[in-house]
Amino acid sequence: MVLFLGVVAALAVFLPRLFQKKAGGGGGGGSAAGSSPLPTYTLPEPTPTPVPTLSLGLTIRKAAAESFNAIGFKTTVMANKQEAASYTREEPITFGPGKEYTKVKGIITFGGSNYRDSFTYGTAAVTQKTLTRMWMKDIGSLNVPDYGTWTGTGWTGMPLIVQWDDEVRATLGVYDQFKTKEGFTEVIYPTMDGSIYFWELESGEPTRAPIKLGVVTKGTASLDPRGYPLLFTGQGIPSDVDGKGSWFRIISLIDNKVLKAYGGEDPFSYRKFQAYDSSPLIDAETDTLIQPGENGVFYTVKLHTKYDPAAGTISVDPDPLTKYRYTANGYGEGDTNRWWGIENSVAIWREYAFFTDNGGYLQCLDLNTLEPQYVVDVLDDSDTSIVIEEDYDAQTFYLYTANEVDKQKGISNGYGRNVHRKIDGLTGDVLWEKPYDASIGKESSNGGTLTTPHVGHGNISDLVIYSSTLLPVTVNGETKLGARLIAYDKKTGDEVWRYEQENGYWSSPVVVYDENGTAYLIQCDRGGIMRIHDPRSGGKVLCEIDIGSRIESTPAVFNNMIVVGTRGQYGSGDSPKVVCVRIG
Repeated sequence: MVLFLGVVAALAVFLPRLFQKKAGGGGGGGSAAGSSPLPTYTLPEPTPTPVPTLSLGLTIRKAAAESFNAIGFKTTVMANKQEAASYTREEPITFGPGKEYTKVKGIITFGGSNYRDSFTYGTAAVTQKTLTRMWMKDIGSLNVPDYGTWTGTGWTGMPLIVQWDDEVRATLGVYDQFKTKEGFTEVIYPTMDGSIYFWELESGEPTRAPIKLGVVTKGTASLDPRGYPLLFTGQGIPSDVDGKGSWFRIISLIDNKVLKAYGGEDPFSYRKFQAYDSSPLIDAETDTLIQPGENGVFYTVKLHTKYDPAAGTISVDPDPLTKYRYTANGYGEGDTNRWWGIENSVAIWREYAFFTDNGGYLQCLDLNTLEPQYVVDVLDDSDTSIVIEEDYDAQTFYLYTANEVDKQKGISNGYGRNVHRKIDGLTGDVLWEKPYDASIGKESSNGGTLTTPHVGHGNISDLVIYSSTLLPVTVNGETKLGARLIAYDKKTGDEVWRYEQENGYWSSPVVVYDENGTAYLIQCDRGGIMRIHDPRSGGKVLCEIDIGSRIESTPAVFNNMIVVGTRGQYGSGDSPKVVCVRIG
């Protein structure tokens, strides 16, 4: 005890001296006799937390030729306006992970990136779990000869929301008050009434005059991921406006004019019907546009974009289109059970593109050789955009997809099989699948899954959520045709919960997260209702709001603000509108 007290006393004398400022630091002019400067100590730099990645050595396992031959799968490539026996891209394309697709603040393509895994930007501050209408804008309709009248916004019909950088904002063809407004965030919405509309997200005020294309846009447009003021949008229904057929357009958002249009009636296509519902992607490194068509042709083109923000100019001078087409046993038009045509938005991992088609095949396509790596039979027409998820522990990635009930063999009494699937992206092997009976519906309203699933993270990192329509469901104790939200355990495919109702789902499930990673599921339906579900608590409904009429489009979310369009049909019977709702 005496020894301990002695040590304490010594430290009490020594420690204050150790931390005193030395003479010279306080104005004394030199070191004290017999002393030396204290050594300096530099804190070590913190070790950054390693970011998990997939090995650069991972490669797709190409299927044997026999598997392609067994289904009669054949492809053709056209480059420089000539059919080519083989093809190698001069500037190889390689995409990074989805989170690296763009640094632009906002939602600039369907599903947000090349992984098609999010319809939201930022985080939401959710306290009351409420939905409040902030503003709404009337839109109209367009009559197309031979195709009838199209109203409001349709499938997939997601708006784009972008907060423009200061340098770009000054060059935009917006009204003067927005050119100098810091944090200016713009909603850009091509619709089925023939116009592209522009509003400020915060106020709902028009930011520029609508661009009147005079054609139906059903799908979702895209913005340039480099932040350039370029809009890429596809026509969903053929017309004679710019020449017979459908067109894909590149629009300058500086002068709000079309710079380039592709399409018409492409003789390279096996299919006569031409349309572009797929939301395109742009490879920033090679300045290459990637755009599949509902005619069954997969297009890529180098744009040669020139943007001078100081001069306020932008231009494109594209090369000839490079084209890839495919066919297999059973493909055709009319009564055949397999049709050519790509309506979903292509997902891309590194140099590999993944898409399904109207004929019921999922393809893995090497973008640099335009050679298919494998083909998976997904049973029927599939409009669901594939969602990519990386698995760092297993050193692979997964594809989540589903089919509708349309042309499959074996449809009995008007019912076929709607299947949800998880696939190993490296091999094409199906890891699990969950089949359900679904109605074939009507010519323009098939049953099954037309929506894109949500692969969870945050507090639902173990779940993947699908929505389907025209299935036998139980509502208030009665069995009827309706819709189903269903959550699976990602690993096993076991059902975790389901929510069933009568109104159908064409709008994809959208999940917003708060800063703590707590998830809130936004689901819109064809009765015009938007709901918040708790995906961690069995899909419990937390709040709902009547938007006014049928919702077929998928919302886009910027922090707490949700924007979506309506058809102006059914539901409460309101006219077609674009509505902004705040989640609170």
